[in-house]
Amino acid sequence: MEEVPWYVSLIVAWLPFLVMIGSALWLGHRIAKELKTSDGRSIALVVDEYGREIKRSNDMLEQLLADYRKRLEAVEQRS
Repeated sequence: MEEVPWYVSLIVAWLPFLVMIGSALWLGHRIAKELKTSDGRSIALVVDEYGREIKRSNDMLEQLLADYRKRLEAVEQRS
């Protein structure tokens, strides 16, 4: 019986695995690019805008809280 060269056995052993991994990555990338909302914007853009809006709201709330603390300190000092 003839011995199979090492590179042939390597290709036979790893090729199906590499093809499956490559196919999964390609398919995932393609699906992610095609995710759109009903108005045509990408899901990633919507999530990014939502994150910016949440940060802006948090900043406004922190400013309001700081203003209320200043007012409370002023009222406490008058008493």
